[in-house]
Amino acid sequence: MVAIITGDIVRSRTGNPDIWLPELKTALSVYTDKFDIFRGDSFQAEISLNEVFEFVFYIKASLIAIQLDARIGIGIGQKDNQAKHLKHTFGSALVYSGEAFDELKKETVFFRSADAELDALCNTVLPLITEISSRWTSNIAATVKSALINEGINQVDLAKLLGKKHQSQISTELQKAGFSKMQRALSYCTRNLLKL
Repeated sequence: MVAIITGDIVRSRTGNPDIWLPELKTALSVYTDKFDIFRGDSFQAEISLNEVFEFVFYIKASLIAIQLDARIGIGIGQKDNQAKHLKHTFGSALVYSGEAFDELKKETVFFRSADAELDALCNTVLPLITEISSRWTSNIAATVKSALINEGINQVDLAKLLGKKHQSQISTELQKAGFSKMQRALSYCTRNLLKL
Protein backbone atom coordinates (compact mmCIF):
# COMPACT_ATOMS: atom_id res chain seq x y z
CA MET A 1 0.00 0.00 0.00
CA VAL A 2 1.02 3.57 -0.67
CA ALA A 3 -0.17 7.05 0.15
CA ILE A 4 -0.94 9.47 -2.66
CA ILE A 5 -1.61 13.12 -2.01
CA THR A 6 -3.37 15.40 -4.46
CA GLY A 7 -3.33 19.10 -3.76
CA ASP A 8 -3.38 22.65 -4.96
CA ILE A 9 -2.17 26.01 -3.75
CA VAL A 10 -4.84 28.15 -2.08
CA ARG A 11 -4.97 31.66 -3.59
CA SER A 12 -1.96 30.91 -5.81
CA ARG A 13 -2.72 33.93 -7.99
CA THR A 14 -2.12 36.26 -5.04
CA GLY A 15 1.42 34.97 -4.66
CA ASN A 16 4.44 35.20 -6.90
CA PRO A 17 5.00 31.84 -8.65
CA ASP A 18 8.73 32.62 -8.78
CA ILE A 19 8.62 32.31 -4.98
CA TRP A 20 6.01 29.64 -4.26
CA LEU A 21 6.79 27.20 -7.08
CA PRO A 22 10.41 26.58 -5.97
CA GLU A 23 9.18 26.37 -2.35
CA LEU A 24 6.57 23.76 -3.35
CA LYS A 25 9.12 21.74 -5.37
CA THR A 26 11.57 21.81 -2.47
CA ALA A 27 8.89 20.81 0.05
CA LEU A 28 7.76 17.89 -2.10
CA SER A 29 11.32 16.70 -2.79
CA VAL A 30 12.25 16.63 0.90
CA TYR A 31 10.12 13.51 1.38
CA THR A 32 9.83 11.97 -2.08
CA ASP A 33 11.13 12.06 -5.63
CA LYS A 34 7.79 10.74 -6.94
CA PHE A 35 5.77 13.89 -7.55
CA ASP A 36 4.22 15.89 -10.35
CA ILE A 37 3.23 19.55 -10.52
CA PHE A 38 0.56 20.30 -13.10
CA ARG A 39 -2.02 22.91 -14.14
CA GLY A 40 0.28 25.53 -12.68
CA ASP A 41 -0.65 25.18 -9.01
CA SER A 42 -1.73 21.55 -8.58
CA PHE A 43 0.44 18.69 -7.41
CA GLN A 44 0.44 14.98 -6.71
CA ALA A 45 2.96 12.91 -4.77
CA GLU A 46 3.53 9.35 -3.62
CA ILE A 47 4.77 8.93 -0.07
CA SER A 48 5.27 6.10 2.41
CA LEU A 49 2.47 5.41 4.87
CA ASN A 50 4.61 6.20 7.90
CA GLU A 51 5.45 9.71 6.62
CA VAL A 52 2.25 10.86 4.92
CA PHE A 53 0.72 12.93 7.72
CA GLU A 54 4.00 14.65 8.61
CA PHE A 55 4.56 15.27 4.89
CA VAL A 56 1.18 16.98 4.50
CA PHE A 57 1.85 19.37 7.36
CA TYR A 58 5.41 19.98 6.17
CA ILE A 59 3.96 21.15 2.85
CA LYS A 60 1.40 23.32 4.65
CA ALA A 61 4.08 24.84 6.93
CA SER A 62 6.32 25.53 3.91
CA LEU A 63 3.54 27.42 2.16
CA ILE A 64 2.19 29.21 5.23
CA ALA A 65 5.75 30.46 5.83
CA ILE A 66 5.40 32.38 2.53
CA GLN A 67 1.80 33.42 3.30
CA LEU A 68 0.03 30.81 1.18
CA ASP A 69 -1.59 27.46 1.97
CA ALA A 70 -2.56 24.20 0.28
CA ARG A 71 -5.64 22.01 0.03
CA ILE A 72 -4.64 18.35 0.14
CA GLY A 73 -6.52 15.09 -0.39
CA ILE A 74 -4.84 11.98 1.03
CA GLY A 75 -5.56 8.58 -0.52
CA ILE A 76 -4.38 5.23 0.81
CA GLY A 77 -4.46 2.10 -1.32
CA GLN A 78 -2.73 0.21 -4.08
CA LYS A 79 -0.78 1.48 -7.06
CA ASP A 80 -1.35 -0.90 -9.96
CA ASN A 81 1.45 0.10 -12.31
CA GLN A 82 4.81 1.82 -12.31
CA ALA A 83 4.91 4.84 -14.59
CA LYS A 84 7.44 7.63 -14.86
CA HIS A 85 4.80 10.18 -13.84
CA LEU A 86 2.07 9.73 -11.25
CA LYS A 87 -0.47 11.15 -13.69
CA HIS A 88 0.05 7.99 -15.78
CA THR A 89 -0.37 5.66 -12.80
CA PHE A 90 -3.51 3.79 -11.78
CA GLY A 91 -4.79 2.20 -8.59
CA SER A 92 -7.05 2.65 -5.60
CA ALA A 93 -4.60 5.01 -3.86
CA LEU A 94 -4.92 7.49 -6.73
CA VAL A 95 -8.71 7.10 -6.89
CA TYR A 96 -9.03 7.67 -3.13
CA SER A 97 -6.69 10.66 -3.30
CA GLY A 98 -8.79 12.25 -6.04
CA GLU A 99 -12.00 11.53 -4.12
CA ALA A 100 -10.51 13.02 -0.95
CA PHE A 101 -9.47 16.12 -2.86
CA ASP A 102 -12.97 16.42 -4.35
CA GLU A 103 -14.44 16.25 -0.82
CA LEU A 104 -12.55 19.36 0.27
CA LYS A 105 -15.03 22.11 0.97
CA LYS A 106 -14.13 24.30 3.92
CA GLU A 107 -11.44 21.90 5.17
CA THR A 108 -7.97 21.95 3.66
CA VAL A 109 -7.08 18.30 4.34
CA PHE A 110 -9.25 15.23 3.76
CA PHE A 111 -8.43 11.51 4.04
CA ARG A 112 -9.84 8.53 2.14
CA SER A 113 -9.05 4.80 2.25
CA ALA A 114 -10.92 1.48 2.06
CA ASP A 115 -11.37 1.56 5.87
CA ALA A 116 -14.38 3.66 6.92
CA GLU A 117 -13.33 3.65 10.59
CA LEU A 118 -9.86 4.94 9.78
CA ASP A 119 -11.38 7.58 7.49
CA ALA A 120 -13.67 8.75 10.30
CA LEU A 121 -10.78 8.89 12.78
CA CYS A 122 -8.45 10.81 10.44
CA ASN A 123 -11.19 13.15 9.26
CA THR A 124 -11.90 14.02 12.88
CA VAL A 125 -8.27 14.60 13.93
CA LEU A 126 -6.82 16.23 10.79
CA PRO A 127 -9.30 19.17 10.69
CA LEU A 128 -8.34 20.01 14.27
CA ILE A 129 -4.68 20.20 13.27
CA THR A 130 -5.49 22.26 10.18
CA GLU A 131 -7.50 24.64 12.34
CA ILE A 132 -4.43 25.13 14.53
CA SER A 133 -2.16 25.52 11.47
CA SER A 134 -4.46 28.18 10.01
CA ARG A 135 -3.43 30.41 12.93
CA TRP A 136 0.31 30.09 12.31
CA THR A 137 2.21 33.23 11.37
CA SER A 138 4.93 33.03 8.73
CA ASN A 139 7.60 32.85 11.45
CA ILE A 140 5.79 30.12 13.37
CA ALA A 141 5.27 28.11 10.17
CA ALA A 142 8.98 28.40 9.30
CA THR A 143 9.87 27.10 12.76
CA VAL A 144 7.38 24.21 12.48
CA LYS A 145 8.76 23.34 9.04
CA SER A 146 12.32 23.17 10.39
CA ALA A 147 11.28 21.25 13.49
CA LEU A 148 9.45 18.65 11.38
CA ILE A 149 12.35 18.02 9.03
CA ASN A 150 14.99 18.10 11.78
CA GLU A 151 13.28 15.62 14.07
CA GLY A 152 15.04 15.22 17.39
CA ILE A 153 17.06 18.44 17.09
CA ASN A 154 17.19 20.43 20.31
CA GLN A 155 15.83 23.96 20.46
CA VAL A 156 19.26 25.56 20.83
CA ASP A 157 20.45 23.97 17.58
CA LEU A 158 17.13 24.75 15.89
CA ALA A 159 17.54 28.41 16.89
CA LYS A 160 21.02 28.44 15.31
CA LEU A 161 19.70 26.76 12.17
CA LEU A 162 16.97 29.38 11.83
CA GLY A 163 19.26 32.29 12.68
CA LYS A 164 17.38 33.15 15.87
CA LYS A 165 19.28 34.71 18.73
CA HIS A 166 17.57 32.86 21.56
CA GLN A 167 16.30 29.34 22.13
CA SER A 168 13.35 30.90 23.95
CA GLN A 169 12.06 32.25 20.60
CA ILE A 170 11.91 28.70 19.27
CA SER A 171 10.20 27.46 22.41
CA THR A 172 7.59 30.21 22.22
CA GLU A 173 6.91 29.66 18.51
CA LEU A 174 6.58 25.88 18.87
CA GLN A 175 4.27 26.35 21.84
CA LYS A 176 2.11 28.84 19.90
CA ALA A 177 2.08 26.40 16.97
CA GLY A 178 0.74 23.61 19.19
CA PHE A 179 3.68 21.60 17.87
CA SER A 180 3.88 18.87 20.52
CA LYS A 181 0.11 18.31 20.38
CA MET A 182 0.25 18.24 16.59
CA GLN A 183 3.02 15.64 16.68
CA ARG A 184 1.02 13.45 19.08
CA ALA A 185 -2.08 13.70 16.86
CA LEU A 186 -0.11 12.91 13.70
CA SER A 187 1.58 9.95 15.42
CA TYR A 188 -1.84 8.68 16.53
CA CYS A 189 -3.16 8.83 12.97
CA THR A 190 0.01 7.17 11.66
CA ARG A 191 -0.18 4.32 14.20
CA ASN A 192 -3.77 3.62 13.17
CA LEU A 193 -2.92 3.83 9.47
CA LEU A 194 -0.07 1.33 9.84
CA LYS A 195 -2.54 -1.22 11.29
CA LEU A 196 -4.15 -1.60 7.83
